[in-house]
Amino acid sequence: MGRFLSALLLAAACFYIASLYENPGIALLGCVQLILTALSLGYLLYERKGLQIALDMLPLMTDQKEPICLRVRAGYRYRGCYGRIRVQAAVSREGGGRARRQWLSGEDIARGTILQAGQAGQRRLTGLLSVAEPGGYEVRLRKARIYDMTGLFCMDCRRAVRTESAVLAVLPKIYPMGIQLSEAVRNFAGDAEVYDSLRSGSDASETLKLRPFRDGDKLRNIHWKLSAKADELLVRENSMPRGCPVAVLVETSGGTPEARLQCVASLSFCLMDRECPHYVAWYGGDAKDLVRVRVDDEESYYEALLHLVRERSPGNMPDIRERYREKYSGEPLLYCIRVGDGPSLQVDGREILRLKASALERELGELELLL
Repeated sequence: MGRFLSALLLAAACFYIASLYENPGIALLGCVQLILTALSLGYLLYERKGLQIALDMLPLMTDQKEPICLRVRAGYRYRGCYGRIRVQAAVSREGGGRARRQWLSGEDIARGTILQAGQAGQRRLTGLLSVAEPGGYEVRLRKARIYDMTGLFCMDCRRAVRTESAVLAVLPKIYPMGIQLSEAVRNFAGDAEVYDSLRSGSDASETLKLRPFRDGDKLRNIHWKLSAKADELLVRENSMPRGCPVAVLVETSGGTPEARLQCVASLSFCLMDRECPHYVAWYGGDAKDLVRVRVDDEESYYEALLHLVRERSPGNMPDIRERYREKYSGEPLLYCIRVGDGPSLQVDGREILRLKASALERELGELELLL
């Protein structure tokens, strides 16, 4: 309403100057200013009465500091020609926290387009916002600012905005790391329900492929029924289970989580890129227990990150390494990598390697892990 007050003061100044100098032209200018202000006020009140604004689409996840594209739906009850709209969003940590207000920017919202509406209908707008830190967030529309056709006058409206929120996961940045895998890690079998698609093993419960009989094959591996149908001896090659030789244990309490999440994301991505299946485990505040996700490919990698960034700090957390050994004591494991606050890395209880959060990209790039 500040612009309307300024317009009234300007009109009053015109009338005052016109009375001092007895100038009808300046008085006419004041009258035009009053009429324009009254028409704009009535126009905006008419638009606000029939306007409904709601969040139409928000991505489930995005990368850190990348622009996030939001689609906003503006519904009009009455006919008319409508000016541009600006929308303000409130972004807060999932589960509570102070909301950060941010005006959406973009071609449709910041600059605006004029809707030539011959009948009541809907208008879809696209805006951008950005979030600096990784984590789980709740995004809701807070208020809208509507403009008249001239763009000179505007009015804020809150009642027209639906306040339902959407959940957004902001994933941490990934930095390259130097990881060298030994033959023991590459050929690790273990017990698992996931099997290698290329290498054969000794697990008779799963068949890798059928092939013709060769010298040295055992008779018990011959598939007699298929051999009779094919009129040649066919041998069944057993599959090799793909166990996880590495577990990445994440401490989720204390300190700033940004650098710690970036370290976990970089470590898990490099292990996945080198075709090393591994577990990512942390103590869940909601579950009050250890949460573990197996990472084999990009789908499982993003699934693990999606759960991890939305995890709330559990407060007083038990020793995660001891808790992991207690819960999964019967499973074979070659290496246990602990990611702590700072961030810090510790492999199998060895000397703790502390990293600088301000130079994390450089230090991870210079790091060489031998597993």
